[in-house]
Amino acid sequence: MPNSPLRIIATKDIRDALRDHFILIVTVFLSLAALSALVTGAIALRTDVATFEAAKASLLALGKSADQIKSPEFYPLRLLRGAVEQIEIIGAAIGIMIGFRAAVSERGRQTLLLVLTRPVARWQFLAGKAVAGLIMIAVGLGLVLVALAVVLHLVSGIGLGWDDITRLALVWGMAVTYVSCFFLLSFFLALHQSQAAHALLLGFAVWLTLVLIAPQIGDTLDPDNQVAGGVFKQLHIAKPDQMEIMKGFASYETLRSGIEAASITKHFERFSFAVLGIKDTYTGMPLGPILTEKSTDLIWIFLTALGLGSLLLAIPLNPTKLAKE
Repeated sequence: MPNSPLRIIATKDIRDALRDHFILIVTVFLSLAALSALVTGAIALRTDVATFEAAKASLLALGKSADQIKSPEFYPLRLLRGAVEQIEIIGAAIGIMIGFRAAVSERGRQTLLLVLTRPVARWQFLAGKAVAGLIMIAVGLGLVLVALAVVLHLVSGIGLGWDDITRLALVWGMAVTYVSCFFLLSFFLALHQSQAAHALLLGFAVWLTLVLIAPQIGDTLDPDNQVAGGVFKQLHIAKPDQMEIMKGFASYETLRSGIEAASITKHFERFSFAVLGIKDTYTGMPLGPILTEKSTDLIWIFLTALGLGSLLLAIPLNPTKLAKE
């Protein structure tokens, strides 16, 4: 419906964000952080490509076949590792700020209680604000990934194909869902805490736990991450012997995996690293098998977003609490 309350509220929120340049500022900030992590690797890849082309040209100039030099396989999407990590950390923090702003922009102007007295269903008000936030997150991350794709295409010296674009689109969809989880959490907290500042502190406490602490604990407790290539590989231990050794550490591994699985950030990282071929195991693998293997990570992220959205709409607002600032 063109004039539905939900659409009006969403449009107003987006216009307010554009008017004070909030979205532009955070998008530029995330873009610069992601591009800084990409450019160095892209230049190095371009050098490798130029070296190979020069070697091939030398062979041809000598009248020899270019088949004498093995053509290396270049995977430009692997250079997006740093960009994915920036989205994990900075993107999640931006989601918290957008959610906080969505609630506080009304509370600060003392218009929230006025809105709630109007003939507007509360779910429409909440859904309108949520839709505006999701649109801003989707557009912002879309611009960031487009900028990364363009720079990667131009600087690396290797053109991106349709398969690469498809993989980037999948990562964009997951990134939007991932950042939206933090947006919905912050929006919910800012609406239901009597002091808005407390909501922001709680939001960043969750961010610190899920984005920084839990993944780091999981990585640190994994012995294979402490030695390049893994402990078993460095010690030349056969696969059957590895299985026997790990049986003695079953409880430890369950605890370590549980800590990692509790972090939505780790699920987003696993999915993105696999799709982009950043993790060696998935480099060059077709998308179909990757999506099948990573379906658990995908489902975990979507269910988290769905659960937070349902919680936002299910718990009624308390106008009296919101009036206390």
